[in-house]
Amino acid sequence: MTVSGWPAPLVRPENLVQLTEHVHVIPDESVPGVPNVGVVVGDRAVLVIDTGIGERNGCRVLDAVMSVAPGRPQRLMTTHVHPEHDLGAGAFPTETVMIRTRSQVAEIAEEGLRIAADFRRRSSDYADLLEGAAFRDADIVFDDALELDLGGVRVLLRSMGANHTPGDTVAHVVEDAVLFSGDIAMKPPPAFASSRSSMRHWVRSLDVLGEMSARIIVPSHGPVGGGELIEGYRLYFRDVHRRTSAALAAGRTVEDTVAEITDALLPHYPDAGRIAGAVRVAYTEIQENTDDD
Repeated sequence: MTVSGWPAPLVRPENLVQLTEHVHVIPDESVPGVPNVGVVVGDRAVLVIDTGIGERNGCRVLDAVMSVAPGRPQRLMTTHVHPEHDLGAGAFPTETVMIRTRSQVAEIAEEGLRIAADFRRRSSDYADLLEGAAFRDADIVFDDALELDLGGVRVLLRSMGANHTPGDTVAHVVEDAVLFSGDIAMKPPPAFASSRSSMRHWVRSLDVLGEMSARIIVPSHGPVGGGELIEGYRLYFRDVHRRTSAALAAGRTVEDTVAEITDALLPHYPDAGRIAGAVRVAYTEIQENTDDD
């Protein structure tokens, strides 16, 4: 256990499950610091989605990949570049093809390992797992979208812009109607983790995800679901926007607005920090629109 009482953030490859004909997932079991890891197996190649935190977890993911796709060429992508999603990539063989969006490359160049340093301070377990961790260079960089033909199954990778992070990326497994949504649609409340994160843009991103008509949605964290994950975020943003607009109209300061709405929503969304972050973004965007008028 970590000093905070949380389990160590370890991917559990023994829990690998097959969701559809081509899609396997290592569920996160709702353990903090662990992502849902995707493995999409085609006739000619395999795509891995997210790696876990540090090379020790990357090795665990690689074990799971080898158990269902031995000998197949590997493609690797991440839903964003936070440590638990990306910093296990170094464990994969040199011939594994690392695929990144241009926005991820830019974010890595700008931020470096700053967030990894924050993660290290969480506990000795995190620090140990991140020892020597580094971002893997991209072999393929794309701007907006890239379709991968793995043999018998296609995966559409799409750069989504600044929602949770500037480098948010999703993977739509077309034939299986499975969407790996990253942090853009999950059961846990949304986190605005970047100064560039935008609620307006995030709402548009939800529309884009909805148009993919996925039957199964695998989020970065939390339980696998369906369209209700998209709709849940849409309703949450609508509620935050409505409450924040009312507070601004009543002349509330940003701090009063954050405190008021956090108190109101906390019984339904048990993460005060994430609620506060959403309210601050909404307050700024509504205020900017008012000023423009």
